[in-house]
Amino acid sequence: MSSASVTIDAGVLAVPHLSGTTEDAHLYVEMLFHWSRLLEEHWVDIYMSERTSEALFADKLYPLRDHLIRFFDANGIIEYTVNDIASVVNNLLRLTPHFETNFKIREVLAEQISMTPDILESSPGESMRSDLERCVVLIAILREYCRDSIPEHCLIVRYAPRRIVNVRALIQELEHDRNDLDTLSTSPSVFDGKILICHDFTGLIGCLDESFILANSTDDQGLETAIRIALYKSRLERGEDPDWDNLQGLRVGHSFIRTVHDLCGSQGDAFPAKVLRAIVDTLDRKNLAATHAIRTGPGGGDPQLTRATDRAGAMRRDIDRNHHLHYWACDNGVVELASVSFPHDDLSIPE
Repeated sequence: MSSASVTIDAGVLAVPHLSGTTEDAHLYVEMLFHWSRLLEEHWVDIYMSERTSEALFADKLYPLRDHLIRFFDANGIIEYTVNDIASVVNNLLRLTPHFETNFKIREVLAEQISMTPDILESSPGESMRSDLERCVVLIAILREYCRDSIPEHCLIVRYAPRRIVNVRALIQELEHDRNDLDTLSTSPSVFDGKILICHDFTGLIGCLDESFILANSTDDQGLETAIRIALYKSRLERGEDPDWDNLQGLRVGHSFIRTVHDLCGSQGDAFPAKVLRAIVDTLDRKNLAATHAIRTGPGGGDPQLTRATDRAGAMRRDIDRNHHLHYWACDNGVVELASVSFPHDDLSIPE
């Protein structure tokens, strides 16, 4: 299972109205290419509603070709062709599985639906608004009752005024095949929940909880995803323009994820965030006063411990008073995460 998942709303695919700005037009094209590239990423699963194509057809916004021709002419787009954009949208529709099938939740009959902020206003058609409303309620139910069994999930919409949408609905009936929704009463029942939304990649990363992903990761891919998210957010906070793909200089040792999980399970909810902060500071060479060499003996003048195979130097960074990040500093600048140690006087480091 991937570390995160998203559902792309049909409105994201629809060609914007011709009265929009040229900037909006280029942003539409840019986002389409961006979301399509996520299909190649292994850390995130992409879904759409099973009614996406139907809603686009019903609102007369699909097929796209005639709309795109007028759209390109009105906004002077020359970087791409109509075929380029049509191909991206068709691939997203063809290759993206349905979230209803994957999450085993088929339909909801709900009334008196309200959401704050109201994201239905930006949906370009009546059928798409109806399906977006349905998806919001279904995703909110999954997030409220099934958080432990599904990855971090975010709804990608045309415009996200805030990161969180609060949802209220009177649930009359819910069709599903899940074992973890038995506690949700229906016929009728007032439901309150929330979903995460975004409209660009930075917003998507902001919606993800790297600590949750780290604590629940089962392999190095989940671990590296948590580190990437933490690194990306840290660089944004410092006013930098982070590159998601820039995780050069990191290698994960064979024992690292086991030692992290051993301690995440016993040290409380705050511990994963502390581990990630130590890793981020190590990769970005921050807070160097918290870093020390692991030496061959107890004396301050004893030489640094080195690995026989490549002469990498053993290093130790404070996580908190009792826990430490142990890693190998390699000659080529690579940081190889080795273990998280406990208690304070544990100076062992896996090779």
